[in-house]
Amino acid sequence: MNLESLANELLLDLFEYFSMTHLLQSFDNLNIRFNNLISLYYQTHTLNLQSISKYYFDLICQKYIPSITNRINSLQLSDDDDTPQQIDLFFSYGLSFRHFSHLKSLSIYRFCSLHLLERLMNEILYLHHLTYLKIIRYIIKYTEIYDIGIISLIERLSKLTYCYFDITHDNDGFYQTSSIISTSLNSLSLPYLECNLNQLISLIKNTFNLYSLQIRINDFVIKSPIPLIKFLSIKKLNINFLGSLNIMKNLLRTMPNLEELKIELQSNYINGYEWESIIENNLLYLIKLQFKMSVSISNQNNKEEEIDEILNSFRSEFWIIKHQWFVQCNWNPIKSSSSTVHVYTLPYAFKNFFFMGNSRLKSTYPDNNYQWSFDCIHNLYYNYLSSQNLPLFRMDLRNIRHLDITIPFDNSFWLIVSTLNRLQSLSIVSYNDMNSIDIQSNLEILFERSPYLHSLKYFSWFVQIEFVEKIKHLSIRRLGLQGPHMIYNQEQCLELCHSFMGQQCEVLSINVQQRTDIINLINNMKNLRALSVKCSRMTLTEEENQDLIQWLQQNLRTTCSISNSTDCNNNIRIWIR
Repeated sequence: MNLESLANELLLDLFEYFSMTHLLQSFDNLNIRFNNLISLYYQTHTLNLQSISKYYFDLICQKYIPSITNRINSLQLSDDDDTPQQIDLFFSYGLSFRHFSHLKSLSIYRFCSLHLLERLMNEILYLHHLTYLKIIRYIIKYTEIYDIGIISLIERLSKLTYCYFDITHDNDGFYQTSSIISTSLNSLSLPYLECNLNQLISLIKNTFNLYSLQIRINDFVIKSPIPLIKFLSIKKLNINFLGSLNIMKNLLRTMPNLEELKIELQSNYINGYEWESIIENNLLYLIKLQFKMSVSISNQNNKEEEIDEILNSFRSEFWIIKHQWFVQCNWNPIKSSSSTVHVYTLPYAFKNFFFMGNSRLKSTYPDNNYQWSFDCIHNLYYNYLSSQNLPLFRMDLRNIRHLDITIPFDNSFWLIVSTLNRLQSLSIVSYNDMNSIDIQSNLEILFERSPYLHSLKYFSWFVQIEFVEKIKHLSIRRLGLQGPHMIYNQEQCLELCHSFMGQQCEVLSINVQQRTDIINLINNMKNLRALSVKCSRMTLTEEENQDLIQWLQQNLRTTCSISNSTDCNNNIRIWIR
């Protein structure tokens, strides 16, 4: 069958199975019909410019976007190491948000300067139909008060219903007088914005239809007055809490209609009896409760008895019969180990899980059957002390996307992780010779069981080029080789270039000994499209960095985008092709 004989509707359905880059590689400039279909596809789907090559980014910005700006509904931009300077380049092509008259959804991922964020704030004001806004920062270093118009921005977007800002600030007094005034805002997420209770109340007191809130509270005021205000519209609260129990109670009193509460307690442990009292007195409509907290065991010799006492407080009719909320404890049974016990609801509701040494699990769930309870864990940080030689409980972690692991490790790891079929990112920490038999065996099994692994970071104290040369994984496209003393010399750079991984790698982070090594990497790694690099010392002066950038501009193709950001680990970032 001739592809062109298919109806437009079928071809558009076919486009769903292509990434943006593959779509252009396959169909761009075949004929006028396919060019029109590509433009039509962008009108109804998110124009996602993350992790795209510079060639196709230039093509999309110069050829496609100008003719369809008033028909694009959703846009994603990114300034991470895959696509450095993308946002600046986007505006440099003469594009402006004022032309995106029907844009409803905007996501900005990673940026490295306060100046860029300020420009984005000004541009976003043109998006009068925006309902969804998500901005994730990278690392911004600043000393001034973080008042760049974020509050007024939200107020001036009259149709905004969802807002996510990954921001922080350095001034405790900033939010005491700032308040968002909005009747449209339905969901507000500020997961890293640390404030006290009064600042939070001031911030959201005029968001009259706020349904969902995510924020971080840090408040240890011993005697705080009970707030008179009630946020009756808030039904979902996701909070990272560091403070006194009295503050937490007062916070929950302001939201009597809560139906879902997700809370990570950083400093308090609340037993089942106290939780029951708080909920029965303040949260009569609560349907879903998810928490994570820690408690220190006082008697090392009777750990299990104290843990039974903890769990017994969650075994009343209120917990087991009325709500069917189950709780689990996680602890290390070794007497000389930490006395901390981690207590959380089942199923485990948080993306990150830290596994240090042996762990014991015990829950209030019938038959202690907890294996189904860990599907939410996407990021596992694993450091197992095999010398303890204790059996482990099975946890059946099967949705791991990122794994941070210290090697060597033993087969007990596989009692915790049932599959790595969803693993995308792997960070390896090693303090040993990477050529040892145990480590090579670990790596072979890890790579064999991670068919979709895309990113590999290797952290060690010294360069071990043999480690990289032995990797033959077919799906890895991103390498991070930046340990504290991992500085690659000319010979090691060339060995990396000619290795299997060097020829396959598309995004590389590395420390090199001299500036000519950067040229060698770019010229010899045929698929490399983005490079984040430090040259010689770990930190260069501003003048030295500018001199290096000028030298690179003279010795690289003019199509390369070269940037230096002191806010992004002092790396030189190059978008190559």
